[in-house]
Amino acid sequence: MVLPVVLASVLAGAFFHAANEKLLPVLETVAVSQTTNLMTQVINAAVDDRLLENDMSYADFVTVSTDREGRVTSLTSNTAANSRFKRQVVETVIRQFETLDKDALAVPLGTLMSQPLLFGAGPCIRVEVGSVGDVTADYSHSFTSAGVNQTLHRVCLDIAATVYLFLPGEVLPVSVTSSVCVAETVIVGEIPDTYLNLEKGSG
Repeated sequence: MVLPVVLASVLAGAFFHAANEKLLPVLETVAVSQTTNLMTQVINAAVDDRLLENDMSYADFVTVSTDREGRVTSLTSNTAANSRFKRQVVETVIRQFETLDKDALAVPLGTLMSQPLLFGAGPCIRVEVGSVGDVTADYSHSFTSAGVNQTLHRVCLDIAATVYLFLPGEVLPVSVTSSVCVAETVIVGEIPDTYLNLEKGSG
């Protein structure tokens, strides 16, 4: 009786090992895709919420100076306001990552079988965000033509974040970078060289 039991255990172990080797790469791919989408949604929502909460507009991020004739002489970042907003967004993103709904990151077993009829079916394998890594943010500026003697100036917040997923037998890092436009305006007239103040004082 002992031999059949041992043989059955060996065969069962071999089966689960083979199944794990086949399913784990698929689980990783699906989990990373789900997490990337969810992280991007969290980042975009954090920026939108803080913009709405602070009632911020272009003038809160950038000061436009003109001469007596109304010509633009300089564009300067409002460093204190920019730094405060960036810090609020980073804190919100971290807080949201740490309280993610665990049901939002679950992969149905049928999805891992590569069978269209089984997609989304069966019990779910939980994918847990074990910890939050670095979350950083920096401003970037873009200037594009918006017509004759007009320039569209956009202020973006570029956010990079990393979280660590707990998968069966491993910890998987997932990193996302998202650039969100926080303010824009059309500037009439030539853009002076002093717009470089935006890069020096971007917060």
